[in-house]
Amino acid sequence: MNRFSSSILLLTLLISAVTADVTATGDGNDTASLLLFQSQTDIHGTPLHNWTLPVNSTTACTAQWLGVKCINNRVSAVILPSFILRGPIIALSSLPLLRLLDLRNNRLNRSLTPITQCTNLKLIYLSGNDFSGEIPPEISSLRRLLRLDFSNNNLEGSIPTQIANLTRLLTLQLNFSNNELYGSVPNGLYNHFGENSFNGNEGLCGIGNLPQCSYTGEIVPSNPSSLPTTSTATIEEPHEKSRKGLSRGGVVAIVMVNVVALLLVVSFMVAYYCGKYSRTQSFSMSGSECGKRRSSYSSEKRVYANNNGGGDSDGTTATDRSKLVFFDRRKPFELEELLRAPAEMLGKGCLGTVYKAVLDDGMTVAVKRLKTANPCPRKEF
Repeated sequence: MNRFSSSILLLTLLISAVTADVTATGDGNDTASLLLFQSQTDIHGTPLHNWTLPVNSTTACTAQWLGVKCINNRVSAVILPSFILRGPIIALSSLPLLRLLDLRNNRLNRSLTPITQCTNLKLIYLSGNDFSGEIPPEISSLRRLLRLDFSNNNLEGSIPTQIANLTRLLTLQLNFSNNELYGSVPNGLYNHFGENSFNGNEGLCGIGNLPQCSYTGEIVPSNPSSLPTTSTATIEEPHEKSRKGLSRGGVVAIVMVNVVALLLVVSFMVAYYCGKYSRTQSFSMSGSECGKRRSSYSSEKRVYANNNGGGDSDGTTATDRSKLVFFDRRKPFELEELLRAPAEMLGKGCLGTVYKAVLDDGMTVAVKRLKTANPCPRKEF
């Protein structure tokens, strides 16, 4: 038999012995129930380190266990918030005179049904745990209940309408916030406890600020992953809900940013098209001017050297064989001599290209080569 099995056997024997002893002292099974709760939620015995029975004590009340309050040697309160307890609360169902149960901010889990057996409960604080499943309708049997806090768990399903029968609870406290509940919130509960008691449950609907319910049968959650298979109803969320998160200042800021961005885009577009239009107009004007020149040149007689190579009346000389026209009456030269000379381009215009050339005899000349499609009169040239 290993050590773990031995520990379980000893704990079982201890619970049996305690049950026999407490029966004689009027404790009922309260101490045995608490020892069972400890074995299920505090395996290592660290948080509940003093839950032991000294030689001179036979019950949890006489031993003054941590977090346990008693009246007439019966357990009336279990107060263990933030004790890192993990497990079910089934053992607590055997505490019939329990009035206060405070197990907030632990890791307790499974169902809440066991507490419905503690019919004398007045105050229940079970927020910040991992309880799951539905809220048991039997909770309505706790007629003395004054405060009930199931917030921040993993509860799902609809809110039982029987809770409205807890007439003493209606004037005090109820908190079902931050779970996975769905369905319609009874009007009476909403009117008495307000919106904050149901916040954090996306599937709830009803009156006030809750989403309106759309009935075609049963109420179902808005989360498809938790839809019951037999349900055919849906929940319609109003469009106004998505707007509540923005203040008036936030809306104004968003509008201003959009307006500035639009003005920048329009400015860039105007600048782009104005620049493009300006370049187009400039090109068109220069092209038309050049075209005018070409048209005027084409209307004139073409320039060629005369056949006798003599001088012309405008002071120019030409050679017929070379197709060259001389304007400074210097010694003429042939085209072959010009082609041999090193040349450098000086510029280019609508009529042709101007070159700088150095002849064999060292003379430097400027030569303009006309485009064949753009002849012009000598005087104009």
